[in-house]
Amino acid sequence: MSTYLKGIDISYNQGNLIDSIDTNNTDLSFVICKASGGITIQDPNFVNNWKTIPQKGFIRGTYHFYYTNDAPQSQADNFFNVVGTDFPSDALPPVVDFENGSIKTSDHAQIISDLLDFLELLEQKYQRTPIIYTNQSTGDAYLNDSRFAKYPLWVASYASSPKIPSTWSNWSLWQYSESGTIDGTAVDEDYFNGDLKDLKQFIRQSSISS
Repeated sequence: MSTYLKGIDISYNQGNLIDSIDTNNTDLSFVICKASGGITIQDPNFVNNWKTIPQKGFIRGTYHFYYTNDAPQSQADNFFNVVGTDFPSDALPPVVDFENGSIKTSDHAQIISDLLDFLELLEQKYQRTPIIYTNQSTGDAYLNDSRFAKYPLWVASYASSPKIPSTWSNWSLWQYSESGTIDGTAVDEDYFNGDLKDLKQFIRQSSISS
């Protein structure tokens, strides 16, 4: 059986859940929190989550919810304004959340071009290779371009095994449930494809050599 590390992803929807959990009272290894969305959305719980996650012993990560009708540079600026100039070297690389709710335009070629531009902006800013979060149907419909394959996949798939878009041959993160609970708070549940040593290596390898 493969070794998976368990984590969760959170946003303002989970309130101050991070304040009441740590690596001693959960089986979690990592927590990924929302930073921003589009060009104006900024998660009100980000600052506390981002600071507290590592204090509680978890490896942290953060994501931006992407919208196809907002300019890539403006979205990147929003993310940078929330997260800051520097990105921690021990955190998971930045995540771009691209799902059905992201699709606000119909020009397929433009969607691909803009998203690749956004990913490149994150790479240039933080010198890390971002992660793409999506599901099989959205990925097959909109991310069916081989240039996306260089970005690690975080797939949402609520089945006994992850079903991934055809652009990728494997997954790095798997959101396997959207109906978990911790202390009565609903959470999305995730796996990392490997053990703790693998996760730390994955983080190191996401760094872009200058």
